[in-house]
Amino acid sequence: MKILIPWLLAFASFLPGAEFEIVVAPRATVVEHEGITGGGYPVFAGERTFVIYPNHPDDFGGSAGTGSAQSENGSLTWNRGADGWPMPKMIDQWVDQLKNGDLLAVGIRWVPDPQKRRDVTPQKVPADAWQIAISQDRGRSWTIANAAIDCPPELGIITRPLPHIIEDKNGVLLMPAYAWSNRGNRAVLLQSEDRGRHWTVRSVVTTAIAMIEAGAKVSTPWLETTVSPTKDGALLAIVRTGSNTGSSLVTVRSTDAGKTWGAPEKLPFAGKLPTLHLLTNGALTLVTALSKNHCRLYLSEDGTGRVWGDGHIITSLSGGNVGVSMAGADKLIITTPSLRRINAWNVRIGPRSEVTSDVAVPTNIGFSKGELTWTASAGAAAYRVTPVLIKLGPAYTETDILPYATIQTRDASTRLELGRQLLPGSTYLFEISAVDHDGQVSPTVHSEIF
Repeated sequence: MKILIPWLLAFASFLPGAEFEIVVAPRATVVEHEGITGGGYPVFAGERTFVIYPNHPDDFGGSAGTGSAQSENGSLTWNRGADGWPMPKMIDQWVDQLKNGDLLAVGIRWVPDPQKRRDVTPQKVPADAWQIAISQDRGRSWTIANAAIDCPPELGIITRPLPHIIEDKNGVLLMPAYAWSNRGNRAVLLQSEDRGRHWTVRSVVTTAIAMIEAGAKVSTPWLETTVSPTKDGALLAIVRTGSNTGSSLVTVRSTDAGKTWGAPEKLPFAGKLPTLHLLTNGALTLVTALSKNHCRLYLSEDGTGRVWGDGHIITSLSGGNVGVSMAGADKLIITTPSLRRINAWNVRIGPRSEVTSDVAVPTNIGFSKGELTWTASAGAAAYRVTPVLIKLGPAYTETDILPYATIQTRDASTRLELGRQLLPGSTYLFEISAVDHDGQVSPTVHSEIF
């Protein structure tokens, strides 16, 4: 049984010297229907936000199809869009925004048979295995073309390109992927000099063998990799090694724009489909998730990725494949799958808010059937709620106890639905403060234990 002293845990988001705070808006439902297996991939495109998500059971099981949704009010509400958009009959696809504002979609139509990944003769890659689509009008129309990926024979075949694409100062596009061969599995970095139509292998980021030698327990061939620039001019890669809490993520660094990479290093936490983003405000973010071990956001405040703070829980009810996109200088949008639905979370990573005694604290805090309630504070424009996990429920004995990101309500409503965010059967208390119209917050009050 894992129990932490709640007062120490509660203030983990505000340790002395911490420059940033993590504040998340209440959950918004993107789409709900049978067959959802991942959180999809959001992209912020000016006045609209899109999510494209896999709409079939298993990427490597022979099925295909994607769905879409869009929001025109900052991800508050969503409308279901067309299936197979912008490219039809894809196993998976996502969209990135280039520096000139164009949208570039990458589509995966074919993946190799994992049972044959050790065959001496590599599997034959179809000519239409990958496609791209480019939009110059914020997603209203698209130009679709086949894409080619050249892979040296000694690396086997490119198994799967991965989000997200980054663009260097010369317009060269860089995209992570992983490759299978009878000589072992590798995380690689691809490059394109023609806006995504033709890709070559720029470098091998790391190998399964190298990660094992670094102490990681590599238990999966799905070496999901994310790459991002850092504030000190390097490129940082984070690589998945497995699907449980013992499968630590691995970090690898390049100081020559991804042409060569240093030795892999094991991180003290695990996750699937990790995603890095360097925010304009200088913070480097890492989002990852595991079923029964939360969707978590880690922060490297100095932007280098050399030191990571404690993970902050966005939601405890999430599958492992979550999507992340930048939505502003200090904002992310995160999409998570849970119980046949995709939820969206708007997250702000910015300077800590000023505390004022001029705003009254909330009172009469209650929690029942997943809903938190309290009595209004005079002059409050919104409220902040931080769940504090004290004791795990019987179904979550291997789950990590971590701090939650603070939730800020959208208005002065005095109730907050948390039933689709917290661990069922677990014990919590809640910290609540009021927010005035200038963004200042009242002192924090603590509820009883529920």
